[in-house]
Amino acid sequence: MTEPLAPDVVKGFLDVVVRYLRSTVGLEAVVAAIGEPTFSPHTIAVALDFQGDVRGPVTWVFPRPIALELVRRLRCEPDPPPETATDGATELANILTGRASEVLERHGFHCEFGVPRLHSGALPVGIAVRMTTANGPIDVVLSMAQTPAERHG
Repeated sequence: MTEPLAPDVVKGFLDVVVRYLRSTVGLEAVVAAIGEPTFSPHTIAVALDFQGDVRGPVTWVFPRPIALELVRRLRCEPDPPPETATDGATELANILTGRASEVLERHGFHCEFGVPRLHSGALPVGIAVRMTTANGPIDVVLSMAQTPAERHG
């Protein structure tokens, strides 16, 4: 049996995500709602699995323009091909998860996360958060939970 992450851990995770969206793709993001995420043909879903004191996936749902903006910035290419959006989404998910996982470490959780993979089908159950941006909403589903053997905080 696992326990959900504490609200202060989730808040810290999201604060880092908002900060790195600004520095990585130049987007101002605001945590707007906790609830049902959406997945449409105009979005790309990427999941990364955590192992260790925290287990389970974090799933990101990015609008294609945001994924392409990262490609544009990384390749210094003003008009990247649309098919590179999936590369941008997986790299952005990797960057944001890596930076935000530092919050987990600060709370005493020792964990690692796997390589990003495209997610298809229904989104997993978890804490679903919508961040609004000028280029469309970004949804993140935190399905990770701490293992009960450890007390953290």
